[in-house]
Amino acid sequence: MRIVVTANAEKSYFEIINKYSENKAVLFSKKTISILDIIKVNNHIGSRYKQTNYRKFLITEEVYLFYKIETQIIYVILFWDNKKNPLSLDSILSS
Repeated sequence: MRIVVTANAEKSYFEIINKYSENKAVLFSKKTISILDIIKVNNHIGSRYKQTNYRKFLITEEVYLFYKIETQIIYVILFWDNKKNPLSLDSILSS
């Protein structure tokens, strides 16, 4: 399996990283890489998000990683800060 990070995921990742201190940002980055390695091996490990094709995986108590699987590619769709309005999440994922 190959992992592809979408532009939206990259943007949301850096929005989250920029809120953290340098040490916390490094830890978050390492944890994200570790989780992506886990997902690459066991791509259905994340729980299904509602009735969609998206899966989510909790990176920290504040941030979810949303992804979807197509043939031999795992698309990283979004990093979601749980403090945001959940209605916005549905809007982003439906577009």
